[in-house]
Amino acid sequence: MRRTLRRKCRGPAVGVDGSCRSTAKGDLIIRLHRGCGEGTAVKRKRRNTYLVSALTLALVFALVILIFRDALPGIGKNLRAVPLWGVLLLLALGFAYEAMESAVCLVIIHHKKPDCTLADALRVTFLGVFGNIATMGAGTLPMQSYCLYRRGLDAGSGLGIMASEYVLHKISVLLYATAALLLGGEWLRGGANGLARYILTGYAIGALIVLALTLIYTWDRVLALVLRLLDWLLHKPKWAARRKKWAGSLTQLNREAKKVLLVPSLAVKGIAVSLAKLFVLYTIPYAALRLLGCTALTFGQAQLLAALMLLITNALPNVAGVGPMEFAFLLLFAPWSDTTVASSALVLYRVATYFFPLLLSVIVFLCEENRSLKGFDAQSAE
Repeated sequence: MRRTLRRKCRGPAVGVDGSCRSTAKGDLIIRLHRGCGEGTAVKRKRRNTYLVSALTLALVFALVILIFRDALPGIGKNLRAVPLWGVLLLLALGFAYEAMESAVCLVIIHHKKPDCTLADALRVTFLGVFGNIATMGAGTLPMQSYCLYRRGLDAGSGLGIMASEYVLHKISVLLYATAALLLGGEWLRGGANGLARYILTGYAIGALIVLALTLIYTWDRVLALVLRLLDWLLHKPKWAARRKKWAGSLTQLNREAKKVLLVPSLAVKGIAVSLAKLFVLYTIPYAALRLLGCTALTFGQAQLLAALMLLITNALPNVAGVGPMEFAFLLLFAPWSDTTVASSALVLYRVATYFFPLLLSVIVFLCEENRSLKGFDAQSAE
């Protein structure tokens, strides 16, 4: 590097120690070198992201084929019978769910930055969809926080916004499922064919997870208890660095999330919009079943089963959002319809809530990546 800069700088631009003095030409060369390095790193990271995305999609398709391998002929026949307007309706409901998720995000963002728009919130939401699937969740918060940072919010505020939105979503899922269970629990116990006990167990586990998560983000004593538990479980020296990193992340998320979750007006607005968002989401299974000719469930009963499905899913591990949802859907909806019909409805549901949002998120991610690369190019040219 020094030899290169010395050849480029003539005469008085070279100092006595052989380094390039701070001249306009020397600064330009240094910035160009830095810009090229940063641009190359971004492009390399971009290629890695594409590779991970492709592998993730391949895994998803492999799992789908594995799950439906015995019913594929019947599923194909059922799906071909669905009218185009029905598919468009499901896609519209899927997009409406993501748009209302963005509305929740916007409610929280406006508390920090009133000039942010719904378009900004949509970008953040779809980057979250992409990060959750393409990076197995590891890149979700960094992508969303960086997007908010580019809109003028510091990294801490961005993390707090996303953590708060996540907690409000979980609280809303629990509230919706509880209300639906209170209204339709008698029907469920009478017609679940022995599944009611397992459903209630899943409900209890999901409720405990939501409660624990909420307390960790809002109550310092619970956070301190979790940190002590981490120290006790990961006491060996080889875990020291990771334990310190996790403790720091939890502490920062707790500090930033409390700035939102402990503001009553924000929490109430966020939960209200989240409940409306869940109503849209839980309408999709009912619409899918009706399009396939299944009339065994009323609208309210389908809402109850969908609410329990999402709550139970929270208690199960998943790979890029795949696995628990498919299991819970078939567990809850198959008893009231033919297995092939339930599997066909599941395919329609996942197209509307998983594959279509993923496609939109890829487009948003590519646009954001192009903006980042243009930003590096502009910095290099200055």
